[in-house]
Amino acid sequence: MLALLGIHQHLTAEQKQDIASAAYHATPGAVTAGGFRLAGLPLSDWLVLASIAFVALQASYLIWKWRRDYLRAQTRQQLRDRTQRGGRT
Repeated sequence: MLALLGIHQHLTAEQKQDIASAAYHATPGAVTAGGFRLAGLPLSDWLVLASIAFVALQASYLIWKWRRDYLRAQTRQQLRDRTQRGGRT
């Protein structure tokens, strides 16, 4: 590609490596955006769907965490009750 632009001979090895690295890092985003566009929805609609999914995942995690904490607290309370009853008798 650089040879087609006519700048291949004037670049140092470090500059060539930087260009290759930048192209490597930009490729996944470009492929993803192109794939979403080919799927029939504009990128802005995919962003809205991804945001909704992210909020749903966060809510699910929070509910799971609250339930886990509640069950742990119940278990701790049951253990305390057992040890207190065992100490009294």
